[in-house]
Amino acid sequence: MTPAEAFALAEKHIEAGMVADADTLRETGFGFYFHVTSEEYLRTGDMMDMPVGSCGVLVERDTGEVHDLGSAFDLEYWLEAYDRGLHLPMDVIVLSIGDRQRAASALGRLQMSYVIPEVAHGETWTIPKHYNQKDFIRAFDSLPARFEAQRLIFRMHEIDAIAKNPDLTISLEVQKDG
Repeated sequence: MTPAEAFALAEKHIEAGMVADADTLRETGFGFYFHVTSEEYLRTGDMMDMPVGSCGVLVERDTGEVHDLGSAFDLEYWLEAYDRGLHLPMDVIVLSIGDRQRAASALGRLQMSYVIPEVAHGETWTIPKHYNQKDFIRAFDSLPARFEAQRLIFRMHEIDAIAKNPDLTISLEVQKDG
């Protein structure tokens, strides 16, 4: 995919009244980034006309899928997280532990969850439940321990902290069904 093709996909994706800026192109291993702002802001220059909650869009090089980047993190965070594949469901595999409590606390910061489908009134409900300290400590009895299909896009800093933690060694694998 060329930058021009990516820009066309970005423009097609954004809402009416918004514009992508071709001059802000940043190419990464994942794809192509473009800043997005409102037509009104470009016309007036008034900060009150700036869009809130957007850090632009990222066009995936391989698929052409357009990802909206929120304002929870800065642009560098988003670009690295997508380059690392953290937007995809990941299996977190615990390979080794040192201190069980510290390892469980570190995993807790990933805010991982699981779903147990429940049927009620003819409907299947899938309400996520968060793993807790006891769940992690129990899982440590049988390593490697796998926590499937985790959403980690907002947890890059915690993953980096775990990589430096002598009490916990993990690996991340893209979910096979994700």
